[in-house]
Amino acid sequence: MIAVRVIAKGAYRVVAMKKGASCPAEDFLATGSEDTAASREGLLDLIDRVSEEGLAALPPALCHLADQKRGIYEFRKGRLRLFFFKGLNGDVAVCTGGVLKKSQRADKLAVDRAASMKQIYMNNADNITYEDE
Repeated sequence: MIAVRVIAKGAYRVVAMKKGASCPAEDFLATGSEDTAASREGLLDLIDRVSEEGLAALPPALCHLADQKRGIYEFRKGRLRLFFFKGLNGDVAVCTGGVLKKSQRADKLAVDRAASMKQIYMNNADNITYEDE
């Protein structure tokens, strides 16, 4: 069994994978320096928009494929990247965690972590517990 936290729900559901008692994606969105506060708020706005309109509503500048082979995507706002994959059962995006972008390339460790969490999610698709926001 795995637990996910519902972070936005409208016509679609955006969730975040939990890792034990913590939720890396929520922790990333809730903490950070003051100079990234506007970008974190922007990511939350993107998540709300996706929950209402779906992923197709976002242009590639705000949401794109970070790893095509493994199906890992990223929401982009400023220098912040929030990684996710497309889920099942109405989960339009399953967020895994985020990073402050430091180079032109996607953060390999964050993408690997997202791919690992995706594998866990897919292997436990019949045993997902949802926690409301």
